[in-house]
Amino acid sequence: MLSSLTDRDPTPDRGIMVTMVGLSTGEALGMWVMTGILERFPDLKLVFVEPGLGWVAWWVYIADDLASRQGYNFPDLKELPSHYFHKNVHLTFIEEPDALQSELIRHRLGVENIMWSSDYPHPVTSWPHSRKIVEEQFAGIPAGERELMVSGNAKRVWNL
Repeated sequence: MLSSLTDRDPTPDRGIMVTMVGLSTGEALGMWVMTGILERFPDLKLVFVEPGLGWVAWWVYIADDLASRQGYNFPDLKELPSHYFHKNVHLTFIEEPDALQSELIRHRLGVENIMWSSDYPHPVTSWPHSRKIVEEQFAGIPAGERELMVSGNAKRVWNL
């Protein structure tokens, strides 16, 4: 019996599984944010490495909607799920120009919670064209936001 998507994926390079990695991260994100762990440990920093950005903006919206409009009960939370996300969770991404260029997505996630990654030396890396890719992806984004996402947030989160 094949139990994991990696085992079931019939494509030669596991392309179906790779496109699902970010979405699979949603379960872990929910467990950290919606179970009260971050309420009990308010100084804990979480970094989700390379899950993408666009789906997380949707997740933050839906999680708050569940708690505020739909009446879902999260007994261990004193605040909306987005409060804990913004206070404790950080995301890295490599290339996601559609999400990055969306002011709505950047601000729903919080530019203080987003960190660009080159993923060097893995195959998906932007290296040796990282500077060019950053210039293209961050075109038109305010300099202060760009600085945070490219380096400032990493310095703060990892105490560099």
